[in-house]
Amino acid sequence: MKDPTIGHCPSRDDDLEMVREKLIKGFIGIDAEYHIGIKEIGVLNDNPFHSACNEKLPPEEAEMAASELNSQWQELLNDKSWNLFHTITVDGDRQVEVIYADDDRLKDLKMTWGEGPYKSVTDALVERKEYNIDGPGVFDLWNYKEGRKASLGECIDYVFDHVKQLKIVRRKNPSVESESVCDAGRTLIKYGDMA
Repeated sequence: MKDPTIGHCPSRDDDLEMVREKLIKGFIGIDAEYHIGIKEIGVLNDNPFHSACNEKLPPEEAEMAASELNSQWQELLNDKSWNLFHTITVDGDRQVEVIYADDDRLKDLKMTWGEGPYKSVTDALVERKEYNIDGPGVFDLWNYKEGRKASLGECIDYVFDHVKQLKIVRRKNPSVESESVCDAGRTLIKYGDMA
């Protein structure tokens, strides 16, 4: 049998996918909250649950209730038997899958806790559908400022901007140099380790 990899030249798409995977691995190692980072796809954003519980419950109960509510909905998202998508016909001939908005649990969530938790659940459902995944454990580059998948160009700009900032800090304040170089080294080593 012939080896399919012999004579195989990597395509541009292969190269881009490899760069994307390396950036994801690198961003996993960076413990920072910036507008560019990684996101675990199909996992609930817990902030809307905390906000809703803080509005409706006493402070001493809100944190626990938000965690429980988030966990219950994350568990429901992971339940393969809970399929909320159905097919509709658009423009007379095109079929698309949409979330069944009349689901009793979703309606109750929206009525009881508001738009924020409802949107968190529906966003996670859509992400899972788009990425064709059943559960957590899939990561992608994310633009948190704009709430969408980040492009490779945005991520590369982010990395280069931070390298430039570190160089400026080193030039302006040599006493901070060893700490900055150490932090930059950890970040850059993480990128270098991926090769």
